[in-house]
Parts: sequence; C-alpha cells; structure tokens
Amino acid sequence: MIKYFRKIRQKLLTENKFSKYLIYAIGEIVLVVIGILIALQLNNWNEVRKIRIQELKTLKELRSDLLQNINDIDENITFLKVSKRANEIILHHIENNLPYNDSLDFHFANLYPFITFSPNQTTFNNLKQNGINLITNDSLRTNISDLYGNRFNVYKVFEKTYLVEHYVNYIKPLFMSEFKTFKLYESFKPNDYNQFIKNKEYKQIMNYSVQISETFIKFQLRFKKSINDLILQIDNEIAESTHIELITKG
Repeated sequence: MIKYFRKIRQKLLTENKFSKYLIYAIGEIVLVVIGILIALQLNNWNEVRKIRIQELKTLKELRSDLLQNINDIDENITFLKVSKRANEIILHHIENNLPYNDSLDFHFANLYPFITFSPNQTTFNNLKQNGINLITNDSLRTNISDLYGNRFNVYKVFEKTYLVEHYVNYIKPLFMSEFKTFKLYESFKPNDYNQFIKNKEYKQIMNYSVQISETFIKFQLRFKKSINDLILQIDNEIAESTHIELITKG
C-alpha cells in the first residue's frame, strides 16, 4: 500500500501536476490521521474492556465472599436462638422452683451462644488497595463501601461492647463457679442445682441473656437482608454487563 501511494506521488510530480499532488498529499495526511485515531480508539476500547473484565471478576469474587458471610450469619442465628431458648427454659425452672433433671445440662451448656461475626473481607480489602473506583456503578460502589467500611465495623463494636463483655463479666464467672463438668454445646452439669436456682443475680444475668440474644438475632437478620440486597445488585450488574458484551460481539 505504501509503495502504491509512493508511485502516485512520483507520477504526479513527474507530470508537473503540483496542485493535484498537493490535494493528494493532504488527503494522504488525513487518511494517516484517521488511521491513527482508529488505532487509538481500538486501543482505548481494549483497555476499557480489560478493566471491565477485571471489574466483573472482582464482583463475582465479592459475591462469593458475601454468600460465605450469609452462611456465617445463619449459623450465628441458630446459636443465638438455641441460647435464647436455653436461658428461657432455665428461667422457667427458676421461677417455678422445678426440680433438676439431666436434660437441663444441655441448656446450661448453651446459656451463651459463643458466636462472633467475622465477615470475609478478602475481596473488599483487595478492592480498596487497588482502587474502589474499579466499580463503575456509583450506587453499587457506595453500597459495597457502606456495608464493609461502615456497617460491619459498627456491628463489631456492638458485639464486643454487649455480647463479648457480657460473657467476660458475667457468663464466664458463672460457668467457672457453678459447674463441675463442661462439654461445650452439649452438657454443663451444675455443682448444686438447688443453690443455683435460688441465686437472684443468675436470674438477672439470664434475663439479660434472653434480651441480648433477641437483639443480636435482629442485627444478624438485618445484615442478611442487606447482604442479599447487595448480592441482587451485583447479579444485576453482572447480567447487564454480560448482555452488553454479547451485543458488542454480535
């Protein structure tokens, strides 16, 4: 192609057709510029496509992390419900001065739920390090940042302040002083059941345990809804991008 253009230039110069040569030269420059612009556009398009592919990969990884967090939440809710029920049953025996039976050992072992919410933040941390702006959807980016950077952190403060400190200050001392055998989640056998049910402080501790279990069940359910909403938003973003990609290829 270059040899062809060179021959045309030489012919025009030989025939002394300068005006035509000038027009031809301008046209050739325009073609070269257009070619460069097209090449730059293709290069930009390829770069944008690479970034978009990385974004979708990140969203899929984030979705996987969120599903893992939901599994964690479901387990926590189960333990919280078991603990709430255990405290209610022991309280029922205290309030009605009911005699001891071996089935109570299971409920003594579950007076505290022994849970902690540790959200999987691997993908989010990588996203922060590499640039949160990789997520092009403003609403989605805001919701991801709010969940991981704000709400999860606030929850951890509540968990430490109320749930963990309740265990450290009240439940653990109760366990250490009032039980002689320990099988976590299975069986705690009291030293002296009759003495235990007469202790008014223990009754107050268990009433608080019921309330705190109910509160944290609500917290966990709210988290589950927020996470499910975010997963739905991610699914919509992935589906839309996939649709655009198919149209582009078509």
